[in-house]
Amino acid sequence: MTDVSSFESMDVVPEPPRYPVGVREAGPGIRFVAYLLEGILQAVTLGIGWLIWAAIVAKRGQTPAKQIFQLRVIDADDSKVFGLGRMLFMRGIVAGLVAALLIPLTLGIILLMPLWNKRKRTIWDKVSNAVVVVDKNNAWNL
Repeated sequence: MTDVSSFESMDVVPEPPRYPVGVREAGPGIRFVAYLLEGILQAVTLGIGWLIWAAIVAKRGQTPAKQIFQLRVIDADDSKVFGLGRMLFMRGIVAGLVAALLIPLTLGIILLMPLWNKRKRTIWDKVSNAVVVVDKNNAWNL
């Protein structure tokens, strides 16, 4: 005889993530503009100013451009804000290396991933288990 509880677990659909009021996942457009602004800020500050600014805001799950656009990097599972170590190591080093390998292998098609991904995630997000959200109300009070 088959145990009914084993069938129950197969039908469980994970709940969509719950964010604080006013927080939503950032779309590909705003993320692309933030990416471009990141490069401009790095060039204007000769990299040094950008690094200092990034070190200050990384503990809030942000980069300088993400701070300007009120974007935040959070954990995809528990919605906790990324800290300095996770921003630097997982998003910067590990995800950067994976992206550097996959972008040429896919002829750049992987860069369009947010267009077909339900949660609008990039390869950097997938590798670091992150979601970028718009946080106009500073919901995490950081």
